[in-house]
Amino acid sequence: MTNEAFTREDLQGAVRAGILSPPQLEALSTYLEGLRQPAISSVDAEELRFVRGFHDIFISIGLLTLLFGLFFFLTFSRNWGLNFSVQALAIWGLSEVFARRMRLALPSFILSILFLPATLLAVIFVAAQFAGGSSPEASQKFQTALDALPGSALVLLTVAATAIAALHYWRFRVPVGVSVICAGVICSLLATVHAIDETFVGNYLPWISLGAGLAAFTVAMRFDSRDLTRRTANSDKAFWLHFLAAPLLVHSTQLLLLSGLDSSGAGDILQAVVMLSLVLMLAFVAVLVDRRAILVSGLGYFGVAVSMLLWSAEVSNMAGTSITLLVLGSFILLLGSAWVPVRRRLVAPFTGTRLMRYVPAAQ
Repeated sequence: MTNEAFTREDLQGAVRAGILSPPQLEALSTYLEGLRQPAISSVDAEELRFVRGFHDIFISIGLLTLLFGLFFFLTFSRNWGLNFSVQALAIWGLSEVFARRMRLALPSFILSILFLPATLLAVIFVAAQFAGGSSPEASQKFQTALDALPGSALVLLTVAATAIAALHYWRFRVPVGVSVICAGVICSLLATVHAIDETFVGNYLPWISLGAGLAAFTVAMRFDSRDLTRRTANSDKAFWLHFLAAPLLVHSTQLLLLSGLDSSGAGDILQAVVMLSLVLMLAFVAVLVDRRAILVSGLGYFGVAVSMLLWSAEVSNMAGTSITLLVLGSFILLLGSAWVPVRRRLVAPFTGTRLMRYVPAAQ
């Protein structure tokens, strides 16, 4: 009989029968609980459930090979509208087999990721062919296809592609599909703003990216709050939304801060300090919400900041690169190995507050 077979009631019955004393009961309960508890909980491990075995990888290799082969075969038609339309239909058909019937995690993930871009490119090139008349370039060059379409048409096409991607998610229920839909909504908003004012997106892209990142982060936290134990599909949806939100937040914030420092004539040392401060702030948020994806997007800037400090100290390029990699690797390993105790101390002041409705409890 394994330790999981003994319930608390069983042990209390042993106490009533005189087999165990109350202190022995507590000691044995603590011991059995320790056996059940892994070295790191499933919450803190932030498990990814889109690969279940090498069978998934094997099938995924076959899927990618088939789709790339189909893509290159259809290039002989010199008609990108036809090519991407066939790709989108093929992805949907393959999803029926591997996502809906066989429920293979990694193939379903790959097909969900590829469906929106294939659909969007298909509707753009097909619409451009009708708008461009007999011009062959409208079916062969992406920029020519965009130029052949008015802004309002591009908005409708982007919304339509996003709606079809939402239908794909509704049909197959792959968790990453929520992030795909979110990305489609962001593209639709960008197309709408560009149709209203062609210069606005270029002038305010960092602010737009920041807003999009905050929106994606908010939706991710909403899904996280529904599954604080990280055991259901809501946790997977939240993970991929964090994975989408993190680069939008990190890169837009860095661009805004660095552009402001450049305009004020700040030196490299000050810029490096600001970049390091932002990375530390990201680390704080990542540990607090228990999502490493937020921090991963800032690691590149951490390395750049260290390199700038070394360059200011007139360290040679070879030595600077080596030291940067050593510091970056040490930072990742130290934080990763100490994640659980660091998070326990960080979350402690927030115990009992409303914040704990949205983040997992410290293990």
